[in-house]
Amino acid sequence: MCCCCNCSNLTKKVWSFVGVVLIFGLAAFFGFGLPAIVESVARSEFIMEPGSQVYDNWLTSEVPKYLDIYVWDWKNPESITNENVRPQFVERGPYVFLEDHERHDIEFNTDHSITFRQKRTWTYIPEQSKGDFYTDRVTTPHTMLMTIAKLVGGGNPALVSQLNAIIKKNNLLDGIVYKDALVRDILFDGAEDRLLAAVQILAGAIPELAAGMDIPDWDGFAYFADRNTSVEYDGIFRMGTGTDQWTDSGLLRTWNNESTVPHFRGECGKVHGSTGQVNPPMTSQQIKNPEDFILFITDVCSAFSLKYDQDVEFGGVDGKAWIGDDRVFDNGNNYLETECQCTAPVAECPAVKPGVLDLSGCKFGAPLLASFPHFYLADPSYVSALDGPKPTRELHEFRYVMHPFSGIPLEVNGRLQYNLHVSDYGLEATEGLPDITLPVFWVNQRVTLTQEKIDDLRALDTLRSAGIYTGYALLGVGIIALGVALYFSIFVWKDSKINV
Repeated sequence: MCCCCNCSNLTKKVWSFVGVVLIFGLAAFFGFGLPAIVESVARSEFIMEPGSQVYDNWLTSEVPKYLDIYVWDWKNPESITNENVRPQFVERGPYVFLEDHERHDIEFNTDHSITFRQKRTWTYIPEQSKGDFYTDRVTTPHTMLMTIAKLVGGGNPALVSQLNAIIKKNNLLDGIVYKDALVRDILFDGAEDRLLAAVQILAGAIPELAAGMDIPDWDGFAYFADRNTSVEYDGIFRMGTGTDQWTDSGLLRTWNNESTVPHFRGECGKVHGSTGQVNPPMTSQQIKNPEDFILFITDVCSAFSLKYDQDVEFGGVDGKAWIGDDRVFDNGNNYLETECQCTAPVAECPAVKPGVLDLSGCKFGAPLLASFPHFYLADPSYVSALDGPKPTRELHEFRYVMHPFSGIPLEVNGRLQYNLHVSDYGLEATEGLPDITLPVFWVNQRVTLTQEKIDDLRALDTLRSAGIYTGYALLGVGIIALGVALYFSIFVWKDSKINV
């Protein structure tokens, strides 16, 4: 039954336009108001304060993190001085570890930042590994020899002569390698290193020997020595909480109470970006035009600028992917902005070919160089000098995928390789060695968001998009209703003429 059949034409016109206004009002609410409400409520969960979802996940994450370690086994070290024979390496692993993070010494500051330490614990997972971490053996370059030779070899001739005599007299070396060392020892427990033990004793008696070198107090040499379960090793972090502005959530302000690192110059030495575990949600403009993603990596004492690659779908939610490109380890060879990564005097830069980063200032003076695994994206000369590395994008790319609205990482493959620069540094033990970069090991720090967390993000995206789509639908209905109302008002609901 018509509720307004007996109404005047003017009343019909008024009610029809009131209905149109209500439809447009609902369209505006669902298209703008509801998404804004959802966004406001969601943003409150993406700041770092007790009780928020992001803080609770950061404090005790239910998402498993893994560290895959691949070790390079040097098969022909005895031929290193033969220019006709390339060093041959065989990749061992992966040795897979579950990586657990605990936060310690948490303190909220008055400048909307949080200070903390973190403890990383690695637990071996034999069923996911290839080989046996406890019994496998490898031959790997002697890092302590190269470190000491680099720091001492070109210095005081009397000191060099004295050190040569001590090494020879006390039989401190078995060539230039750790030969047949257990993988567990060379990575975590400490491989026998008579040279390191002697230098620890001699440092007090020969001050020049310790000058410029941070001699570790390890019982044997290991690349992850004193790191497993250490609260102190990773340093002190201070990052924004986002309580003043959510775009600051998770962004580093200082590391070890400094806003810069001394190992790199200018912009390359800045402590900035995120650690990859907490990221600020992206703004609408950033979602439309993604910029570089800045990731600060303590293991290399530096921030990486990852390049936006593409939009991806991950587990039913939309994500954005960033990758490490050839700028990351360029050193000013091809990109002017990377010149500050060069650690040599400015006049000598670039000092190395593109594809590696000098870590000596970050790693107790050792001539260690970081690269992508298998020298992926590096100058071809690094691969052509060796027998073994075979770089491919699928296996060796550094990749970070993030949910843009929340800043939550969906999938991470943080792949990095650590190499040793071998050269004739001036000691008898390094005499005749070629100038060459040898691979030691590489890692993949990987994270994949659990399906339960993905479902939560999908529900959030659905709620936001449902309001927008409903708004568009109501807008269409409103336009049609406006057209109908205008038609009836002009051609149907005409006022009757009054005859006098």
